[in-house]
Formats: sequence, structure tokens, C-alpha cells
Amino acid sequence: MLIAGCVLLVSSCQMTDLDINTDPNRPAQASLRLLVPTAELAAVNSAVGIINNASGFAGMMSSADSYDLSNNSYNGTWNAFYRDMQNVEELLKATEDGKNPVYRGIALTLKAYAVGNMVDMFGDIPYSQAWKGNNPAVDKSVPFDKDATIYEDLLKLCDQAVAEFAKPQAVAVSGDFIGSGSAVTWTRLARTVKLRLLLNSRKGRTNGNAELKAAFDAGGYITTAAQDFIYRYSTQISPQDDRHPWFRGPYTGTGDPTYINHQLMGEMLLNKDPRLPFYFYRQATRTLDPNSPTDRGTIPFGGTYLPLRASFLSEYKKAYYDDKQDPTAADILYLSGFFGRDRADNTGAPADGALRTAPGAYPAGGFYSGREIAARALTGNNAGGAGIWPLITSWNVKFYQVEAILDGTGVSGDAKALFEAAMREQIALVVSTAQRVDTRSVPPTAAAITDYVNAWLKLYDAAPTNQAKLNVVAKQIWFCSWGQGQEAWNLMRRTGYPVQGPFRTLSVGIQAPLLKPPRQYALRLPYPSQEGNLNPNAAKYVSDIIFDRDPVFWDKTKIKWEF
Repeated sequence: MLIAGCVLLVSSCQMTDLDINTDPNRPAQASLRLLVPTAELAAVNSAVGIINNASGFAGMMSSADSYDLSNNSYNGTWNAFYRDMQNVEELLKATEDGKNPVYRGIALTLKAYAVGNMVDMFGDIPYSQAWKGNNPAVDKSVPFDKDATIYEDLLKLCDQAVAEFAKPQAVAVSGDFIGSGSAVTWTRLARTVKLRLLLNSRKGRTNGNAELKAAFDAGGYITTAAQDFIYRYSTQISPQDDRHPWFRGPYTGTGDPTYINHQLMGEMLLNKDPRLPFYFYRQATRTLDPNSPTDRGTIPFGGTYLPLRASFLSEYKKAYYDDKQDPTAADILYLSGFFGRDRADNTGAPADGALRTAPGAYPAGGFYSGREIAARALTGNNAGGAGIWPLITSWNVKFYQVEAILDGTGVSGDAKALFEAAMREQIALVVSTAQRVDTRSVPPTAAAITDYVNAWLKLYDAAPTNQAKLNVVAKQIWFCSWGQGQEAWNLMRRTGYPVQGPFRTLSVGIQAPLLKPPRQYALRLPYPSQEGNLNPNAAKYVSDIIFDRDPVFWDKTKIKWEF
């Protein structure tokens, strides 16, 4: 009986089910619906991975704004890009059989967008032979492709994506948080990505202007706010924190906010910018005393603290009191809440975390901070964080068209009308985002928005040439680019605008660094030393390419600051 039982037991088992070399929880291939969201996140991260530093390069916040960069500055950025983009490559491989054209079109669009961002940052990068490291037969010494050559291939990827989206998809697309599986939505985004690539590269390509004009003439790109390419965060904390990165530190008590540039906040104050209370959250509840040893050590370098800055108070007096009275005590207290730094002030960081202005409701998902709401320090794990990254919006595309018209590319359109529409659309996005994340948000009146827009249209009309008008537009793009650092950095490298200028009401210039930085303007990112150590093909890039001397192929401006 014992022997018979054993025979029965053995005969009823499939011993191969216990094969320890096969882990059902780690499949060799992921399903398309699981690959899509990870691929989309990779593309989003390609844009926002250096958003703080790009904002610093553009003079909006104190992140790398002194250009004291090295070959160790971006090891993480480089590694994260190539690691994350493996998901896009897997999606491309999984759709090679042609049975899922919409999935394939999504992967092509994401690759064009993300790799374009990487080229804009570094220039030449491993591309044609990259992402093959899972194959043991592949040489790990991956060659670098020329930036201009990569761009040509990315433009083709956009066209291929549009062709894929026109094909029938047998099963519904699942896992797509960007376009909800809509081939129409993705076709529009692919055409917009191509437009962005053409705009960036127009001065570095033989037929750049003609091809940009053809893309605008063809249409089919993002034109309305409902079509915006936006990444949305939530208030989720666990199991993974999905709150906006600008929210996580200052609003949860785990980190201080990065200093925000005084020119950005100060000129928005002077210009009566309706976005001001949505962009910034005031923490400082009193005015620092320069005669107090404790306060004196906290006041930013060079007398740049706005409530004590004579030149700023003079401008404030003109803007709010027609030069007829001085700012009141209430004004001074209100201004104390806008506590940041001037550009390239690298004099060290005192214990002023509870004084620094923090990112507000837009885009961080933080708090509204209108004048009617008293400033207060952020403490504890505050609810919120459902902010956004505006990646490519309808107002971005309108600004692209204005730039193309004024810069003589042959693109047609009413530049002034587009300029006005872009401003109004961006303000509307700011206000709607703020009202969604903080119910205390008070929308600006229609009259306040119109007064602000008209002031900029008046500056536009007064500019004597198209290039002068483009400088006015570029300065407004600078104000719109809070949360879009790379867009502002690309603009400045493409056009050289906004030019260097004073800090005052309705200024059309960007303040030069307060202190002379150790290096000039960042024309690209320095190649990571870690890649140079691992890949022999990278060594010459690490040693020979100088980030403030050698631009990417499409940058013909080569910005330099005058000191």
C-alpha cells in the first residue's frame, strides 16, 4: 500500500512545475498594457529630469544658476535616461510584427520626444547602437551618434508614428495615461513633437525654415488647451509618493524650497501679473532687520532683499501709487514674503528655510498665496501635491509660431494675435490648476487679465523691429515658463532672447548674474565622467567638450554674459 501510494503521488505531479530557473513573477516579456505607462513615464522624465537646473540657467531659480558645473554633475541624469528608455525600446520590439500599430506609434512618438530632449541637453549621444545591452553578444563600447544625424532620424520617427496611427488596431489600447489610446490624440502629439524638433533645429539644418513652414502649413498639431500634453500628479503618498516634486520637500517638512529668483518675483509684482499668487507661496511673516546680527546673516547678499531694496521700492511706488506716496507698512510686510535670491548668489545658505518663498498652487499643487491671505511657514505633511508639468501646450505652440513669424522663417500668421492668445491661454491654465488644487484660490478679474495683456501688447507695438518684438515675446515666455525650464533654456539658446537687461517694471531683459560666475552660460550639459570611465567612446567627449564653449548643433547664438 505504501509503494502504491508513492507511485500514485508521483504520477499525479508535474515535477517540471518546480523548475527553479523560471520565475513567473519576472517574465521575459511584459504585456503591451504594462509597457506603455512605463514608456510614457520615461519620456516625461526626459523633460523634467533637469527642470530645476534649466530654470536656473534661464534665471528663474537658484539651481545651477552660477554655472559651476562639472563632469560629475549629471551622472544620474544620464544613467536614468538610458535605464528608463529601455521601456520604450521594449515596446518597439514588442510591436515589430505590425499587429499593434497604435502601440508602435506611441513608442515612436515617445522616442522622438525623449531623445530630442536628451540631444538638446548633451549634443552627441549613443543612439543607433544604444539599448542593446541585454544581448550578451553586443559590444558594450557603444559609439556616439552626431546630434544633427540623430535629429534627422527623430523627424522620421514622427512621420512613421503618424503612418502607424492611420492603421487599424485590432484590440483597444490599454495603459495609456497620456492619450487614452486615441490614435487621433497621438497623431496630433506626433505632429507637435515634429514641430518642436523643427523649431529647435531650424538654424542648424539646410532647409530648416522651409520644413518648419511646411509643418505649420500642414496643421494637425496641438491648437487648443483641451489638447495639451500635460503630466498630472496626484495627492497619493503610499505605496509610492506621487505628489509633485516641488511639493514634496517644502510642504512635507523634508526639505527647503530652492531659492526663487528675485527678478522673476519682483517684476511680476511690479507688472501686477495676475499669476503671482498662484506661482508663489509666501512663508516670511515679518521683515528682517539689517541691524540685527541674526537677521543680517540671513538677508541675501548685496542688499537684494526686496523690502529693503531702494531701487525696487522706487519702482513699486511708481507702479502702485503713481509716485505719490511711499509703500506702506502693510506693503513692506507683504513684500517680505517674496524671499529669494538674485541670480548666481552663491554665498552659502543660512538657516532660512522657513523664510524662502515656496512654489505655489501652479504648477506644484501647493497653496494659493493672495495678498488677502497672511504668510505662514510650511510645516508638517500638508495635504496636496496634485500639480502638473506642462510639457507641450497650445500656448507653447502659439509662441513657436510667433517666434517663427518674427524670425523670418517664412511661416505666416498674425503674430500679435497669437501672442495675445498664448498669454491668455497660459494664464487660464495657471488659474484653473490653482483652483483645482486649492479651493481658497481667488481667480483674477477679467479686467486685471486684460490690463496685464494689454500692457505687453503695448510693449510689442512699441518695439521698432521684428527682432525687438521677438525680444518682448521672449520675455513674456520667460514669465510663462515657470515649471517649463527646458523650454526657456532652449528658447534662449535658439534666439539669444531675452537679452541682458535691468530689473524693473515691464523690463524686456534678463538680469545678468549678480556675482561673476566661474563659467559662462551653459550651452549644453557636461558629459558625465562615469560614462567616460565605462565607455571608451565617451572619453573624448568628457575631456574635449566644454559645456560653456561648445554648443549643440542647432545653437548658432552661443549666449555669453557681459561682466
